[in-house]
Amino acid sequence: MINKYAGRCATCHAQVGAGTGQRASVNGIWSTYHNGCVPVRVAPPMGCHGGWHDLPVVGFDLEGTLPEPMETRIVSAALVHSDGTTREWLVDPGVPIPADATARHGITDEMVRTGGRPARDALAELGTAIAKLIADSTPLVAFCAPYDVTALHTELARHGLPALDWDRAVVIDPSVLHQQVEPRWYGRRQLGDLCRYYEVTLDNAHDAASDARAAAELARSIAARHERIARMRPDALHQAQIGWHAEQARDLQLSFDRRGLGKTVSTQWPLEAAPRG
Repeated sequence: MINKYAGRCATCHAQVGAGTGQRASVNGIWSTYHNGCVPVRVAPPMGCHGGWHDLPVVGFDLEGTLPEPMETRIVSAALVHSDGTTREWLVDPGVPIPADATARHGITDEMVRTGGRPARDALAELGTAIAKLIADSTPLVAFCAPYDVTALHTELARHGLPALDWDRAVVIDPSVLHQQVEPRWYGRRQLGDLCRYYEVTLDNAHDAASDARAAAELARSIAARHERIARMRPDALHQAQIGWHAEQARDLQLSFDRRGLGKTVSTQWPLEAAPRG
């Protein structure tokens, strides 16, 4: 955040002119800094404890046509296993892909027309693959899980395909975990931001396979640094995240309300059952 007012740098204590330097939050305290004086955030060190992060998990990500999960049409999806095995789907959604969506994930109408699978066929395969993971109690890792889970749930229903039993699923959401272990974090918390903080490689942002792989590694990295997270049984962690997400969503809603933004934040996780405002 660019500094609007003159002040003293919290690191070197020299003057920072208005419109220069930046404002940054360190340990929840906003201060003025020269650009080269902003403290670098360093994640806690890796521990030697064991936990679910030592067991197989599967990263899950999808890309769509729209930001609203109940309205989007899936154009790509990926499942990435701990051993590196990857399944990817390029999906022809049957509707034009908006230009802003293509700008984000790089998938064009021409790509899905020539190389994509019909939506019903691809989604049937994806649904079957995830149903097996649920039946096997294999944790599914998805960053900002309500988007991916709700979008898939809606698309399966849209195409008359069997619903997944999300009540039996074990979902791990590194965005929820991060907010739980770093409650005083201020600033961006997109996948790329958190990957840099937790020293996780993100090869190609908004590519479904790359994002799925990074999400799984991010979840493991958080657990490796926070023993109380790692020691939880995956099914208990899933249940805990329901409450953590709800609390985080309420805090965000209060922030939006104070600023008069008119946005509605869903407290539901991982599956949203009602449209957001």
